[in-house]
Amino acid sequence: MASDDPPREHPARRREEGIVGPNELDFTSSSRVAELDEGRFVVATDDDGTPNVDGDGDAPADEEDRTIEERGTFAKQQTARYVSDRDADYGFALTAAFEGAIEQRELFSDDVATAFGDIAQWYASQVDADAAPAEVLGILLLASDTDVTFPTKVLAPIFREHDLTLDDSIGDLVEALAGDGLQIPPSDGE
Repeated sequence: MASDDPPREHPARRREEGIVGPNELDFTSSSRVAELDEGRFVVATDDDGTPNVDGDGDAPADEEDRTIEERGTFAKQQTARYVSDRDADYGFALTAAFEGAIEQRELFSDDVATAFGDIAQWYASQVDADAAPAEVLGILLLASDTDVTFPTKVLAPIFREHDLTLDDSIGDLVEALAGDGLQIPPSDGE
């Protein structure tokens, strides 16, 4: 035996130390192992030593065989992982149905107003592609009984845009807004 060769030890001693031989690595003949298909096995980990193989030994359920709840849970987990891996303070990855059509949108930004504005505009354009998103958002907010509170300072630019002063009446304001409605913030002359 050369000096570089490992010392030969008794087989019983090897097993005690956790070393296994090639015959011990062949697990396919064990009663604790069941082969599902080529290269796929189930190994029993419970006390009775019998592998638990559901059904007739086929592979686990395909995507189509999962319940809608199982697919939804999996999709949420994957989406959460995807969104959290993005380098942004705010982000959305949405899949939405609009009258049977499925649309998707994602946005990641460090600006909360940009992120919200993009998603709100996208949603409004999906609801009604022919109307202006600002109009659709206004209608949706009113129809959904969602209260929106604006700071009073947003009124000054609206008054200026319609050439109104504090001396004008509420009737003058209503008349000035009759055509285009109230837009907050004002359109900046567009």
